[in-house]
Amino acid sequence: MDEALTVRDIFTRLGELVRENAGLAAGCVVGLVAVNLALDLTIGDAGALPAGIASLVAQYVLVRTALDRRGLRDAAGRNGIGAFWGVNLLSGLGILLGYVLLIVPGVFLTVRWSVASAALLAEDQSVSGALGESWALTRPSLWPILAALLVIFVPAGVVGIGIFVLLIELQPLLSSLILYVLLFSAFVSSWLLSVALYSLLRPGQGHLSEIFA
Repeated sequence: MDEALTVRDIFTRLGELVRENAGLAAGCVVGLVAVNLALDLTIGDAGALPAGIASLVAQYVLVRTALDRRGLRDAAGRNGIGAFWGVNLLSGLGILLGYVLLIVPGVFLTVRWSVASAALLAEDQSVSGALGESWALTRPSLWPILAALLVIFVPAGVVGIGIFVLLIELQPLLSSLILYVLLFSAFVSSWLLSVALYSLLRPGQGHLSEIFA
């Protein structure tokens, strides 16, 4: 039977990855905040597509770099940003449908596909293969992964949206700045979380074998 992770396992590894990739992670947050503010001030709602593209590129670079620094990705791997976009699009549509239907299915799919982006690049998987790999790897650790995601997103969302609502009339630019900083910090953390989970759960290299290696 596969050994389940603990929340402590997850955040210990996530902390290591944050330290290893601190400069790049901070650059992703700053860059995405700047891009989104600039789009808001220039083209408004029409900036959704370029903002999404910027986010995808930042996620791809960060996940790929974090995998490389851990020695988890084959340098000769063929998967690039096109396949990465595919796995994010397919999983995102499924998760969105789950949230629209009953919320709980969306939460369940978010957890079960949380490793897909890392698996795609690390193992040179197909899009469907990466989703299947993530589904299999996360099965024993559903609740700890959910807890980690809640710790990352709930405080950022509650505080960010609360400040945005309070300041939007008086300081719209400041309110957007604070909201974007908090939300993109959470997103960047979740991208590194995908690598953290993959490094702990990948076949043959479970977290217990790493502890006693």
